[in-house]
Amino acid sequence: MKQNIRHIIFDLGGVLLNLDVEGCTRAFEKAGLKDIRSVLTGTNEGGIFSEYERGEIGTPEFRDGIRQLASQSLTDDEIDRMWVNELLDIPQEKLDLLVSLRSKYDIYLLSNTNELHWQHVVESLLPQQNYRAEDLFKETFLSFRMKLAKPDPEIFREVLRQAGLKPEETLFIDDSAVNCQAAQSVGIQTEHYKPGNDLSLLFN
Repeated sequence: MKQNIRHIIFDLGGVLLNLDVEGCTRAFEKAGLKDIRSVLTGTNEGGIFSEYERGEIGTPEFRDGIRQLASQSLTDDEIDRMWVNELLDIPQEKLDLLVSLRSKYDIYLLSNTNELHWQHVVESLLPQQNYRAEDLFKETFLSFRMKLAKPDPEIFREVLRQAGLKPEETLFIDDSAVNCQAAQSVGIQTEHYKPGNDLSLLFN
């Protein structure tokens, strides 16, 4: 564990939340969205997916954009099911870890996410395990609400400002090296987490 840490900021997908990018990709490809793979794997940062994540468009516009890209007619429910299909679960041991850390640190969430994904987390995934977001995090910072996204250093400055944190007392944990480098650029300490590793080992 790094020294002099009082606040910990967690990423969501890939760190706390298990993802099924491949399953989501196949579902969209079956519906005729042929370039979806590059979007979901991060090799293409443009288009409606990034706009939705940054809150530049809302859920109705996102669904309409999907329909324009698809080769078949899709209902709102069909689009929503395919989209949230990427989100699997938050393992119980990670929830237990967050609860235990809250007794020692201020725990925050900073996620590049969108309205439908976050709705699925707070209305389905967390309640299934008898948790609410506020049970785990002092505050949640979400790209679609902030109109900013990692790795823009400005999103980290805004989190520090809104939460009143000192960067040198703050640890950011993300599965993206690029995002960690952006956090470091504003003075935040970081840990680059490798999905599949034991997250609790970072705190031994």
